[in-house]
Amino acid sequence: MPSGNAQRSLSRRDFLSGVAGAAGLVTAAGLLNGCAPPMQPAAGTGAQGGQSMLDIYTLIPAFFMEMGMAAATDLYNEQIAADGKRIVVEETPDGWETKALAMVRENDIRWSASGYSQFDHQWRHIQQGLAQPIDDLLQSSTIPWARDHQNSFLYPSIYETTRYQGKTYFIPMKLNIFMTGYHQEHLEAAGYEALPETWDEFEVMLGKIKETLAEEDVMPLAVRKDIFRTLGIVFTTFVENPYDENAMLKIDSEEFRECVKMFKRWFDLGYTNLELMQDPMPDWQKGKVAVGFDSHSWIRIGRSVWGDDKIRGALPPKTDARNPWRTWIHVDSSFVFTGAPHPQEGLDWLLSILGPEGAPADRHWSGTLTLSGMPVHQNQYERLLVNSDASPELVASYEAVPTSTMVPMEAGRYIPIINTKLIPWLERYWGGEVDLEVAMQNSLDEIEQEVEKQIA
Repeated sequence: MPSGNAQRSLSRRDFLSGVAGAAGLVTAAGLLNGCAPPMQPAAGTGAQGGQSMLDIYTLIPAFFMEMGMAAATDLYNEQIAADGKRIVVEETPDGWETKALAMVRENDIRWSASGYSQFDHQWRHIQQGLAQPIDDLLQSSTIPWARDHQNSFLYPSIYETTRYQGKTYFIPMKLNIFMTGYHQEHLEAAGYEALPETWDEFEVMLGKIKETLAEEDVMPLAVRKDIFRTLGIVFTTFVENPYDENAMLKIDSEEFRECVKMFKRWFDLGYTNLELMQDPMPDWQKGKVAVGFDSHSWIRIGRSVWGDDKIRGALPPKTDARNPWRTWIHVDSSFVFTGAPHPQEGLDWLLSILGPEGAPADRHWSGTLTLSGMPVHQNQYERLLVNSDASPELVASYEAVPTSTMVPMEAGRYIPIINTKLIPWLERYWGGEVDLEVAMQNSLDEIEQEVEKQIA
């Protein structure tokens, strides 16, 4: 069994610094203090000679800039230089929503588009008035696939996540299919070559891992706090549709309680613990955790330390082997700002770097596979996954898309509140401080109160 002491803990940013390599970075100017515009790039000239460049400002978080969106923008800028236009990417600053909202209200928004909107923030970005409908912009775009945008995705459910009340607001920037990541050697030590197919069998395996690897201080299972990671992943396997008619996660269902009680059993049996739950990543990287449920980033980060052969991935187990594969799936996206100074150019940039084909899109979608996300378009899926030597579990994970319920945009109204109100009460339940009904009733009461505040 490998010794964890020889391995260095690796952060997401450390990992990317190696992956990014020599990839070119687009001109970027951070807004460090408030929203004062940074120094303007020197005006260039277009291919027509003497033509001043039109700078279109956009936002991307540093993480995704390094992962490939900046390099993809460099390639796009080469394509539009002759038109006298240039995309200037700025690193998304802290507190950007508040700053952008003030700009929108004053009709003085600096940026034309944002390259990232987290899945559970998209509903809020519409309600706040940050994201504008883009149906008219799609129809007027010169990007080849813009007018047939809705048919460019692998599955119709991907397109549906971009729409709200009959209007299109978002361009997908990555698909997230959540999985089980595990140390193959730990499973083999317990007598398993692969992950069991059902939760009953999985629980037996956890017991054997604990018994076999106790002297090496290996914890059988890591539980992560975010609802959309461990608990949400497992719950999706208990029901066909984990959301009610209002797009709220069915946390007040018997199936959810059964799922929560299963975790309680695992805590009680010592297969995981609350201390590890606070931040399991360092122990995962040290080889001190056998299994975790998370995005594919969990697997990729593990492999960056231990290698492909020792870290494996698979879809989560089922309640019944006869059930179809199900898991948590969501789409992170991008948008055009309301009142954007250059809305068409902003959208065309997004369509080009996040589209189904072309050098900018090829660069972006290749970058997602380095750490976070998967392709949403058929040809990128085939190019990067089917017709390559990429991780086989990535290809296999797409089998769960048609049989899983993708997180609806409206679920973003509730998921941040559920994270804040439910998880602390479940920790108290799993730790033995309160019983399940007390934990659930208090959670539901606090969530309802918070939702009512939003409505008010």
